[in-house]
Amino acid sequence: MRRATALVVAAGLLAVALTGCSSNPNADCGDALKAGPASDLISATGKLGEKPTFDLPTPIDTTTSQRTIVSEGTGEQVHKGQLLEVQYTILDGENGEVQQQSSYKAGDTFPLAVGGGNAALSKGLQCVPVGSRVAIVLSPKDAGGSGASTSGIIVIDVLKAYLPAANGAVRPSANGFPTVVLAPTGQPGVTIPSQSGAPKEVRSEVLKAGSGATVKKDSEVVLHYTAVGWDQKNVVTSTWQQGTPDIVTIDTGASQLNQALPQEILKPLVGEKVGSQVVIEAPENGNVPAAAWVVDILGVR
Repeated sequence: MRRATALVVAAGLLAVALTGCSSNPNADCGDALKAGPASDLISATGKLGEKPTFDLPTPIDTTTSQRTIVSEGTGEQVHKGQLLEVQYTILDGENGEVQQQSSYKAGDTFPLAVGGGNAALSKGLQCVPVGSRVAIVLSPKDAGGSGASTSGIIVIDVLKAYLPAANGAVRPSANGFPTVVLAPTGQPGVTIPSQSGAPKEVRSEVLKAGSGATVKKDSEVVLHYTAVGWDQKNVVTSTWQQGTPDIVTIDTGASQLNQALPQEILKPLVGEKVGSQVVIEAPENGNVPAAAWVVDILGVR
C-alpha cells in the first residue's frame, strides 16, 4: 500500500504571480489547503533547495489534506496554471521514511505544473510565495485513491515560478492578421480573417513585447500556445486546454506535452524575449493543418 501511495503522488508531481484582488480565477486562493495538526508536525530544516533534515512523529495520518508553509519566501504567490521549478521529497506517512526525492543538485530542478496531475497537491501549492518550503500531507484518498491506506507527505521547495501568461507591452495589431482576444486568465481566443485563404508561407507579428531573457536557437523554453485551424476554425492544439504550459526545445521541437512542435512555429520565437506574445500564420505541414498560432513565451530554462 505504501508503494502505491508513493507512485501515485509521484505521478501527480510529474503531470505538471498575482497578489491582491484580481479578475483572474486562477488567482483565487479560496481552495488552497489550510494548515492543520498533521502538516504542522513536520519539521524540515536546512537551506532552501538543498536536501532537508526531517523530524516528524509517526505515524502521521489525516482524513483531510493539509499544508503548512515551513519557511515562507518573499517572492510572488504562485497560482493555478503556472509552471514551477522545485526540489521535493516524498515521505511515508506511516514510518517517515523517504520514498522518493529529486536530486537537490544546483541547476537540476524539477518542473512542476500547478493545476496539473494531483488536484490536492496543486491546492497545497496554491498561493505559496516563491522561495518557500511547504509541507503537504495528503489524505489516503487524495494520495493514492482507494488503494492507499496511509497519508502521503510531500515537502516541496518552490525555487522559481514562470509567468502564467505573456505580460509584455501591447503592440499595435497589423492588418490582415488573425484577431486575438484574451480571457482574464490570459488564454487567447483567435478569429481567422474571413477574407483570407490559408497561408502559403509563415508570417508572424508580436502582440506583446516582453523584456525578459532572449530566446536563442538552442533554448529550452516554457510556452503557452493555441493553434486554430485556418479552414475548419477548430482548436488544433492548446496548452491552455491541457491546463499546463509546455517545455519545448527550440532547435529540435522536442516537447513535454507533444511529440514535437513544427519548426516554422519555433523559428519566429528566436530573438524574442520572455513576456512576449507572438501570433504566427503557418501553412499546412504534414498532419498539422494550416493554422494561426498564438504563443506566449513564459520563460527560458
